[in-house]
Amino acid sequence: MIELYKLDSDVLVGHNISGFDLDILLHRAQVSYSLTQLSKTQLNKDCKEIASEDIPRMFQTSELLMELIEYGETDAWLSMELMFHLSVLPLTRQLTNISGNLWGKTLQGARAQRVEYLLLHAYHAKKYIVPDKSSLHTKETKVLKRRITHGVEDGNRDYEDNNGVNLEEEAHNESGKGKKGPAYACGLVLEPKRGLRDKYVLLLDFNSLYPFIIQEYNICFTTVERFPDGLVPSLLSSKTAGVLPELLKNLVQRRRMVKSWMKNASGIKVQQLDIQQQALKLTANSMYGCLGFSNSRFYAKPLAELITQQGREILQSTVDLVQNNLNLEVNKKYRRLEIDLDGLYKRMLLLKKKKYAAVKVQFKDGISYEVIERKGLDMVRRDWSLLSKELGDFCLTQILSGRSCEDVVESIHNSLMKVQEEMRNGQVVLKKYIITKTLTKPPEAYPDAKNQPHVQVALRMKQSGYSTGCSAGDTIPHIICCEQGSSSSNSTGIAYRARHPDELKKDKGKWMIDIDYYLSQQIYPVVSRLCASIQGTSPGRLADCLGLDSSKFQSTSTEAVSNDTGNALLFAVDDEERYQGCEPLTLPCPSCSGTFNCPSVFSSIRAVVEKPAKMQQEESTSNFWRMLCCPKCPEEGDMDRMSPEMIANQVKRQVEGFISMYYKGLMTCDDETCKHTTRSVNLRVFSGSEKGMVCPNHPRCNGRLVRKYTEADLYKQLAYFCHLLDTTRCVEKMETTARITVEKELGKVRPVVGLAANTVQRIRDRCSFGWVQMNDLIVTC
Repeated sequence: MIELYKLDSDVLVGHNISGFDLDILLHRAQVSYSLTQLSKTQLNKDCKEIASEDIPRMFQTSELLMELIEYGETDAWLSMELMFHLSVLPLTRQLTNISGNLWGKTLQGARAQRVEYLLLHAYHAKKYIVPDKSSLHTKETKVLKRRITHGVEDGNRDYEDNNGVNLEEEAHNESGKGKKGPAYACGLVLEPKRGLRDKYVLLLDFNSLYPFIIQEYNICFTTVERFPDGLVPSLLSSKTAGVLPELLKNLVQRRRMVKSWMKNASGIKVQQLDIQQQALKLTANSMYGCLGFSNSRFYAKPLAELITQQGREILQSTVDLVQNNLNLEVNKKYRRLEIDLDGLYKRMLLLKKKKYAAVKVQFKDGISYEVIERKGLDMVRRDWSLLSKELGDFCLTQILSGRSCEDVVESIHNSLMKVQEEMRNGQVVLKKYIITKTLTKPPEAYPDAKNQPHVQVALRMKQSGYSTGCSAGDTIPHIICCEQGSSSSNSTGIAYRARHPDELKKDKGKWMIDIDYYLSQQIYPVVSRLCASIQGTSPGRLADCLGLDSSKFQSTSTEAVSNDTGNALLFAVDDEERYQGCEPLTLPCPSCSGTFNCPSVFSSIRAVVEKPAKMQQEESTSNFWRMLCCPKCPEEGDMDRMSPEMIANQVKRQVEGFISMYYKGLMTCDDETCKHTTRSVNLRVFSGSEKGMVCPNHPRCNGRLVRKYTEADLYKQLAYFCHLLDTTRCVEKMETTARITVEKELGKVRPVVGLAANTVQRIRDRCSFGWVQMNDLIVTC
C-alpha cells in the first residue's frame, strides 16, 4: 500500500481492484475466480487459476514461488488488456460526461448513481423539487412511526409508501440481504417451440423498447397521475412533453447524430465516435432501471409497472402481426417504436424460456464469421464441475456443428462411453471433480445446513482451524465422495459426503470420489437437456452410455421436446404424429380373456379394400371391425363376437380412467434427475419463478413442478379415441375414385361403431379445453 501511495498514479487498472485486490492487501481475503472467464470470453486467452489454500504452499520452494509471481504478473497484464479491449477509460469518461457524476463512481459500475445524477440535473434545470433519497434507516423509521400511529394491535400490518413499495419488506430484505421475487410483472416471455432449428433464424428486436415506450406514451412523473394505493396508473393524453421523455429524446437524437458522423469518419475517429454512441445508448437504456430500483431516489413502481405493461401488450400484438406480415407493418403502428433485424442465426437449439444456444452469423469488413452464443444454459453455473462443463461444451459444439444427425449422435455416445471408462479407471484429474459454491452467510447461520454440501465443508474447515476461506462471501470448493467399499446408493446424503480437496488428499484410503454421483447428477443432467430434441438418441440410451441403469432415466421424446399438446393437435403433419404418445384402445376378448389393441376403423377398412385377400388373412387385426372377434382366437361363429354395447362400455371405462388420472392433479419435477412427484402445491416464491412451480427439493434441485397429466393430454387422448372410431370425416381424406368402395364398407360398420363413437364424442365435447368462450373475449352490453 505504501508503494502504491508513492506511485501517485491517476488511474489504477485491475480486475475488481476496489472489491478484491485492495481488500486483499488490507484484509487478506481469498483469490477471485472471475478473471479466468473474462479472459476466455473477451480475449480468448486461458488464465491459470490458483486456489487460495494453495498459496501458502507455493512459498515453500523457489520454483513454486516463481510460478505464483508469474501468475500475479499475468493477471495484471490480462487486466490491462481487458481494459483496452473493452475501452473502459474512454467509455466511462463519456458516461460520466453525459450523466454529470463522479468518474470514480462510474468506474466502479455505479449505474444507478449515473442515472440519478442525470435526472437530478434535468429536473433541477426545469425548477422541480426532487425527492429525498431513502436509506435503510429512513425506511425503518417510517415503519416505526406508522406502527406507533396505528397502534400495537395493527403491528402485523404491511405498510406501503406513496410509491407502492412495501416498507417492512424492503427494510427486511436490505438488512438481511434476503432474496425477494419481482415486485411487479416484468416483460413478456413466450413459451418457445423447443428443439434444434437447422435453418436460418432471424432475430427481430425493438430498438430500445422501454426508452421508446416512455417517449411513445409520454410517461413521466410530471404527466402520469399516481394513486396512493400504488395501483398501475392509466395513460393520459397529455400534450405537454414530460421531462423524462424529453431527456430520452435528446439522448436518442444525439446518438443518431453521432452514428451519422461515423459514416464519414475514418481511423481513430471512428473508434471515438463509436464509444460516444455506446455511452449514449447505455445511458438511455438504463433510464427505466431507476424507476424499478427500490434504492433509487427516483424509484416509482407504478411508472415502472406501467412501462412493462405497455411493453407486454406491444410484444404480444407484434407476435400476432409478424406471423403474417413483415416488420414494416409493425413500424406503421407506432410513431417512435421501431422493430428491426437484430441478428441472424445459422442454427439454434432452444431448450426453455431464455435458455438457448445458437451459431450467430456476424459480419466485419464485409466478411461473415460465426460465433456460438449461449443464454441461460445451466452448465455455466458454479455448482457444476469442470468435467460436466467440458462435456456440455463438447455436446453443444457437436449439436451446432451442422454435421448429420447420425454423426453427431455417434460422436456424443462415444465421448460419453470414453469419459465414464476414464472416470472408473481413475484417469481423470482431481480438479475436474471440484464443485464450487459461495457462502451467502456464515455457515452457522444456515437453517438447512445438513442439506448443503458446501456448508458442511465450511463447518469442518472452521473446526479444523481455518481462519479464512470459510466465511460469508467465500467460495467453497468440494468433491462428493463415498467411503471405500460402499456405493453412493448405500451412503448417507451428499452433504455429509462432501469433502474439501485437501481433506481428500489427506484421508487417503478412507474416501474415494463418488463416480456414480458425478455420472448421474453432474454429467447426465447437462447432456440429457442438450440432447433432448436430437433424433437418434434418448434419455435411456444416454444413461446406458454412462454406465447407468437406463430404466431410471426413461422419458418420452415428445415430453422432452415440447409439452404444447394443443399445437401438436393443430399443426401435426399426419395422424401418426398428431396422436404420438397416446394410449391405445384396448379391448378384452370374452372367449380367451386376453386383450388386444383395437385398430382404427378407417385404417382397417382401407386395408381390407386396398389389399389382396391373401394379405388380409395374414393381417388378422385388419379384419376386426368386419368380424368383431379377437384376432388371437379362431373364428367359431357368432358366440365370440363382441356386441356394440360391449365395445361402448369398454371405451367409456378407459375414458373414465384418463379423466380420473387428470383429476388426481399429480405434479412432477421437470428435472430428469429428480422427477419428484407430489399432489401438494409448493407456495414458496423465488426470483423468476411462479407460485406453485418450485420443486420441493430446492435448492438441491432447480427444476419446476409441472402437471404430470395436463388438460391438453386428456383432450388429446379423447380426440385420439374419436379418431379411432371415426367413420365420417375419414372419407374426406380419400381420393374421389376410391371413396365409393370405402363408403360401402364403412356403411356396414357404422351400426356397430356408432354407440362407442357417440359415447367418446359426447365426453370429449364436455372438455372445456376444446372450446373458446366468446364471452371471455368480448364485452357485450
